[in-house]
Amino acid sequence: MNKKWIVASLFAVAAFAFAQTPVIGPTSEGPDAVDKGADSASVNQTVKLILPQATALHLDTTTLTFDLEALDGSGWPHASDPLANDPTIACVYAKGADETLDLSDEFWSQTQVLPGGTYYETGTWPKISIVGNGVVDSYPPIEIDDNGELVPGSKGYFVCYKTFVLQLFSNWSYWDLTANRNDLDDEYPSIEHLYIQGNTCYSFVNDKATGLYDLPDGATRHLIPKTLNFGPTGDQVLGDNIPESCKNKSWLDTLIVVAVKINSDTWGESRADLTYTLQSADVQFGTPQ
Repeated sequence: MNKKWIVASLFAVAAFAFAQTPVIGPTSEGPDAVDKGADSASVNQTVKLILPQATALHLDTTTLTFDLEALDGSGWPHASDPLANDPTIACVYAKGADETLDLSDEFWSQTQVLPGGTYYETGTWPKISIVGNGVVDSYPPIEIDDNGELVPGSKGYFVCYKTFVLQLFSNWSYWDLTANRNDLDDEYPSIEHLYIQGNTCYSFVNDKATGLYDLPDGATRHLIPKTLNFGPTGDQVLGDNIPESCKNKSWLDTLIVVAVKINSDTWGESRADLTYTLQSADVQFGTPQ
């Protein structure tokens, strides 16, 4: 079993408002309350918190690039992984055809896919390890052993993985995160085989094997199962097992995993155009009204 670690980094952005020190004075609201007693007096007060309905997303990775040019060039076929020094991408050989599994309503009755039989395991947030049939060193894929002979299977399909953090905010009882693919009608051909999955901070468990969903052009996939889409999102970051980097905020960090299978794409730049949507509701999605 071959693994390669990749990391998604979430960068903090300094805001000038953090440095400000607001000054406030006393307020006077509602009717006066007066009480008198010999040795005790009591008055009642109602404290109100009024918040607007809010559903929000923050994406700081508006472009996700699988640049495989390092697998070509001088030294091809390579004896080692030219991408080894880039901790944000991993390419592994497929084990065979895609493996599929029909899931229950908890997973929106979708079909789980292991791209080329590969999958990922969650590690320490936000790291994942990629499990495949060996690391890819060259493109087109090929490996020559120390005796100058072709390594069997080294010309096969391969799958590349990248991740990023998407932050969710909802102050409703339930929410639903989806990814929709609608490739633009432009000069760029579409990526042939794209896969996607989401993992919230709340559900990130070490050594948990996870599949993905295929995302062809025109498709929409729900990224978070119904057992994990409860709100408000701020509730999910209160648990004892939540990673420190996810705590002390009302936004829920979610690691999005994207994979591409390389077998029939043309040379140059291919694209997929994705839209992430967060919807909120007072009742669980799919509940009869």
